Amino acid sequence: MKFKLFKKRRSVNFFDLLTEQARLMTKGMKLLNEYCITHDESVADDVIRTETEGDMVRRVLIDELNRTFITPIDREDLFRFSSQLDEILDYAKTSVDEIRFFNVIPDKEMCAVTETLLDMCEHIIVAVENVEKHKSISRDEAIYVKRMENKVGDMTTRALADLFDHDDFKRIFKYREIYRHLNQTADISDLAMDSLLDIIVKM
Repeated sequence: MKFKLFKKRRSVNFFDLLTEQARLMTKGMKLLNEYCITHDESVADDVIRTETEGDMVRRVLIDELNRTFITPIDREDLFRFSSQLDEILDYAKTSVDEIRFFNVIPDKEMCAVTETLLDMCEHIIVAVENVEKHKSISRDEAIYVKRMENKVGDMTTRALADLFDHDDFKRIFKYREIYRHLNQTADISDLAMDSLLDIIVKM
């Protein structure tokens, strides 16, 4: 009797997939900040394309998660953290969609908030890149991001307070919706770092 030889399935590096998600997340946030500064619609289109790329990486990660018996990170933790990285990028796209839908011209406060969110994303990617082999670096970066979440909250609160000093209620409503999503972006970034810190402890 002849036995068929099966090729060993290549191993999947989930850390690489998470890093790619974080890279695209950071790219999307950088483009959002650039769009707020330049009002260049081609840059807005790039945000949307980047979000689509991020969705694809997320789909690959979930597919590999379903096909892999043993994972380097607890399966639920891996799924949750990947979902949170994806959600940050989703919020960048949502912000672009709302700026366009409401026909809003981003003000200097919005530029400052998106710049701070970009700073958070740049530290998130460092945290993700180092979680496998340099956990102390990853932990420090995660803690930095969590501190920045409060800064974004303060910035959006001040921006909204300035808006309410005016009588243009349509303008107030439009900008409030965008600032609400930007603040939620910081909130989900904070939650993502909580997930990452849990992963570090379990590893």
